[in-house]
Amino acid sequence: MSEVIGTFDLEHVCNTYTTDAENNITNHTNWKGSADGYGSIWGTLTFAPTPLGSMTEALEGGEVRWTGQGFLEDGTSVAGTGAGTWKKDPNGHVWHTDYILEISDGSKIRSVGKLELSTLKFTGTNYSI
Repeated sequence: MSEVIGTFDLEHVCNTYTTDAENNITNHTNWKGSADGYGSIWGTLTFAPTPLGSMTEALEGGEVRWTGQGFLEDGTSVAGTGAGTWKKDPNGHVWHTDYILEISDGSKIRSVGKLELSTLKFTGTNYSI
C-alpha cells in the first residue's frame, strides 16, 4: 500500500433501507466520528442492492459506496465519495471494506476499514494514492 495519511474512528448512527422496482434492498448505514486530517466526519456507507430472497442467506461481500463530509479544523470542509468492496470476515460479524475516494479538494485516497457489528464501530486507515 501507499503512504498512510491517517486513521478514522466512526460510530454507527442509524440505518436506512430502501427498495427499487425489483424489490432489491439497499442498506444505507450512517456514521459519525473523526479522521486524521479531515476533522469531524459524517457519512453514509451504502451496500449495493441485494435481492430480497438473498437477505436470509449469509451475505459474504459485494459492492460498497462511501459518501461523506469532513469538517476541518480551519473551519472549511471537504466532501468525498467513492466505491469499492466489502467482505465478511469468516470468524463473525465483522465486515472489511476497501474503496477509493475522490475528495472535493481534488485529491484521492484509498480507505481500508473494519466494521464491527458487535460494537457498532467502523475503524480503519486512509492511504495516499
